[in-house]
Amino acid sequence: MKNFLKIFTVSFLTFMVLFSSLVWSYNHFLREDASEEAEPIEAVVDPNDETQVNLDELDELQRLVYQRNRVNFVVMGLEGTRSDTLMLVSFDKDTKKTYVVAIPRDTYYHRKGYDHLQKRKINSVYGDHGAGGVKTVVSDLLHDIPVDYYMSVTYKGAEAIVNSLGGVPVNIPHLMNYSDPYDTPPLKIYFEPGYQVLNGENAVKFLRYRKASPGTGAASYVDGDLGRIKAQQEFIKAALKKALSLRLPAVVSTAAKHVKTDIEITELISLATSAMGMTMSDVEMTMLPGEDRYQDNASFYFPDYQEIKALLIEIYGGEVPLEEQEITPGE
Repeated sequence: MKNFLKIFTVSFLTFMVLFSSLVWSYNHFLREDASEEAEPIEAVVDPNDETQVNLDELDELQRLVYQRNRVNFVVMGLEGTRSDTLMLVSFDKDTKKTYVVAIPRDTYYHRKGYDHLQKRKINSVYGDHGAGGVKTVVSDLLHDIPVDYYMSVTYKGAEAIVNSLGGVPVNIPHLMNYSDPYDTPPLKIYFEPGYQVLNGENAVKFLRYRKASPGTGAASYVDGDLGRIKAQQEFIKAALKKALSLRLPAVVSTAAKHVKTDIEITELISLATSAMGMTMSDVEMTMLPGEDRYQDNASFYFPDYQEIKALLIEIYGGEVPLEEQEITPGE
């Protein structure tokens, strides 16, 4: 799917403050009201699901959240009514340390009243509850840490942003060959292995690729969507490296036309000011802890709540207490 927006998330914070067009761009393009949630969201705890745990005691993490000067964003890549790219971007205003946590689109999240198997995947939340609902679900998934804002971008927007960078250099690891005549328009992905600079259209195709069409001799990612996420993270690094080395007025102007957010203008300026001087060494990329497996003949990515908590404590600069390292699901 259109997993493409990641090139924008951190660089947005870094360079937005540099340009006098900030306020004009914000008022005309970016600002969006996130109060679009269709109905309340209530998660279902499945007693037969070993990934669910009792999260009543979060003392260490809650203390760190209170003490640290972090701002958390949900960043979404939208394909129609689905958020088929989803991540948490956590930015520390004091240290500039930024974590990007990829959340697989098949992550299991069961909402009360949404019992169809496809509705139990996190990428279906946006279509039912809007951006505000996605913020609520991601906060619940991540042990109730605050999710302050969201940013979203569409397929065409991703192409435009990559083109404004002048393309992104990547090393294609193997022959990629995939066709879907039923897509609109019909999709054809073909890349020879080796170093290439991808324009916007080809970048989106590269980020969408997961498996080869049968009989083509091309290779699929061994671990499916998780393999694609790893390739996407390499793409992000290359894109950010190029973005941070450029004079960026054109990039900002293009991005502002295609990104929606609920960040207030005063907070936007504060974040951008805090991010000045940030480099690639300040950015850490990882993936939501969990495992990919089948349940009820459907493929899901089941979160590991114990490991998620450990990751969040690390992000917030703490150490995992010994008693927290032995959480037993269902206790």
